[in-house]
Amino acid sequence: MTNQTKSLKSLGGSPAGTLFRLSTLTLAAILTAGANAAAQIQPDTKTPTAPKVEKKVVALPAEKTIGGYNIHQMVELGGRVTDKSGSSAMWATMVNQGTGVRLLQHSLNMRSNKPSKTPFFDNLSTTSFGYGGDPNDVSTLNLNKGRLYDFAGSFRRDRNYFDYNLFVNSLLGPAALVPEPSSLHLFNTVRRNTDTMLTLFPVSLVHFRAGYNHGTNEGPTYSSVHNGGDVQLLQWFRNSIDTYTAGLDVKVAKRTMLSYDQFYAFFKGDSPFQLTGANYKLSDGTPASLGVDTLASATCGSGSKKAVEVVSGIVNPYCSATITQNQSAPTRTTFPTEQVRFSSRYWSKVAMNGRVTYSGGISNVNNFNETFVGLLSRTFMRQEIDTGGLGNGRLAHNKRINVNADYGVEAELNNHFALSDAITYWDFRNEGLSIANSVVWAGTAASSPNLLTPVSSLTPASTSTQNNFFLNQKNIGNTVLGIVSLNSRIKLSGGWRFNSRNIVDTGDDLTWHQNWLLLGTVFQPKLGTRITLNYDQMNSKSANSQTPSNTYTREAPNKAYHLRGRATAKVANWINFSVTGNGFWGKNDDPLVNHLEHNYDLSFASQIVANDSLSFDLAVSHDEVYSRTDMCYLYSGPVAPYGDPGSAGTCLQTSTNPGGTLPTAAATSQLRLGNGYYSAPSTFFSGTFNYTPTRRVNLSGGVRVNDVTGQAELLNPYQVPGALQSTILSPFADLQFNIAPQWIWHGNWNRQAYYETDGGPTPRSFQGDIVTLGVKYAF
Repeated sequence: MTNQTKSLKSLGGSPAGTLFRLSTLTLAAILTAGANAAAQIQPDTKTPTAPKVEKKVVALPAEKTIGGYNIHQMVELGGRVTDKSGSSAMWATMVNQGTGVRLLQHSLNMRSNKPSKTPFFDNLSTTSFGYGGDPNDVSTLNLNKGRLYDFAGSFRRDRNYFDYNLFVNSLLGPAALVPEPSSLHLFNTVRRNTDTMLTLFPVSLVHFRAGYNHGTNEGPTYSSVHNGGDVQLLQWFRNSIDTYTAGLDVKVAKRTMLSYDQFYAFFKGDSPFQLTGANYKLSDGTPASLGVDTLASATCGSGSKKAVEVVSGIVNPYCSATITQNQSAPTRTTFPTEQVRFSSRYWSKVAMNGRVTYSGGISNVNNFNETFVGLLSRTFMRQEIDTGGLGNGRLAHNKRINVNADYGVEAELNNHFALSDAITYWDFRNEGLSIANSVVWAGTAASSPNLLTPVSSLTPASTSTQNNFFLNQKNIGNTVLGIVSLNSRIKLSGGWRFNSRNIVDTGDDLTWHQNWLLLGTVFQPKLGTRITLNYDQMNSKSANSQTPSNTYTREAPNKAYHLRGRATAKVANWINFSVTGNGFWGKNDDPLVNHLEHNYDLSFASQIVANDSLSFDLAVSHDEVYSRTDMCYLYSGPVAPYGDPGSAGTCLQTSTNPGGTLPTAAATSQLRLGNGYYSAPSTFFSGTFNYTPTRRVNLSGGVRVNDVTGQAELLNPYQVPGALQSTILSPFADLQFNIAPQWIWHGNWNRQAYYETDGGPTPRSFQGDIVTLGVKYAF
């Protein structure tokens, strides 16, 4: 398994393209510009206006006129050099920058000086950056022609690499630690998105829209499954979605617009998987995997057949193991959606808007097949083949109907009082059918089959399992808010919010009601100083006797309090600052939950402009996330790290808590009571400066630091805090030098460092320097 994982780790941070892979949007822009310029090319004979003298780096020449367009273009070419040490996997996960040539940025702007002489477009702008190996590269294109059309298009590509080795790691114990050097669910995917939108007659009484979006996300990933051991799977992950949009807007009255939209989305999910990490062999040479959660001292089999799992690289044939594990489940889903919306300010003191959306989605899992070959020792199964039992091998068919609506109105009743009301409605119905056909080849305790037992010697047993299911959910909300302006400096607001959630499925009809108190104030004692305060309070209750709890999920708070405040001040022309506070408190006082949570945040920011050449920006914030919830867990080791011994509190079996255990149960099967403690205080600091001593030189730099000092209830003695105790440090410097008219040399240095408390598998800390050098040419 480790070798398989390493073979794909090298993909992280690898060059994602070259300079020749510029977006077709940029190419289209250049070709369009060339076609117009070919018709009429005349140099600009006018004397350019002298630019305003400013003390900053300037590389912008006077605009050129070609083919009836004023044209300005800029390109910055260069490269990055990286030098790093520590964990390459975490560098690729968090930074993913490598050494290579780059198109750092490019832009083209064309503006018609005589729209009547340029029939195709009046304005064109396009931008690109990141090509040549950055994990993110983007191109945009915008065109318009007077009252005729607007066009906007973009292409974006993002490489997403994830290998945090504490995620899905067996951390076996208590006798020994067998850490996995990489995450068992490593991801190395690339997301590509192309988006276009065309609007016809954009300023007319009636205008039309048409758009298309194509997105894909694909690449090699890993997963795991529990069958013949917890084995690792190699999966080629690929999801794609195509969305078609059409709509029109009609101005039906003064300051009143009515719109209709039609969307059609088609989703394709193709992520087959197969076994990887078959690092052992049977005595006949067949590769097999014992799973990732195996120890060198582990034994299997019984009686005379009991022995360690592996002897001299040969697997004990009476152990649970996997020889073949694969699955294919192509998923196809369509989402046709219709939407009607309006906005109006027909009356000058009344504003309204509303929206109704209807969607009917259909999803199918086609040509389903899953195959297991190996041994599941507890059931003596040697092979299982599962297929879809619906037509054409489909496993499942699902239909979802969704209706959304909202309406809002705000009225200024007089110069001192305004009233608003917002109503929301959400209703979906989901029903589905699945049929799975299974063929199982298994023995009995008497026959005691093993990994070497021929499958053909076993009698297959066929079953067909059908499931019908449905889920209905309805959400209705209403928010009423009144705003009182006592004078030009003080405003007060107060209101009430109500929400009703109803869920119906097999055997349940559950309803909850939430009531909110909303209070706020805005105080502006003088020009340049503003203080805002908001306070929300929520109470959630079950609405009928069939609903046993006061919240939708057991961990959600049934009482919540939220206080927000912000103050901004410009105490002088050269300095301003702001302070922001955000506090959230929640609790669920159900005696079987005892949930508490809070999130505090206090932030300070300031900008100081010492003079025309020098400025500073400072920001400091402290955030604290905390929660605790009664939780029950099993622990078979000699000493449990947390929790009361035996069955207690939430974990005690009663008539109202049948899931608990009794103190008379065996000690190894008794649930222990934990508190799920989680605390993550973090402090962030950012300080930057910008210095422009002359028109030719600009220097900026600074540092960003994020420090987390958290703790949590760790149920595994080999578990470590990981990112809960970590520091991110990122100093940087940037220099731009105007080496000649229209030319700028650009250098940037950025250090990326991540530090974690030692412990667990392979260390995750890293540090590295990224130096970017480029030359910018404006023409």
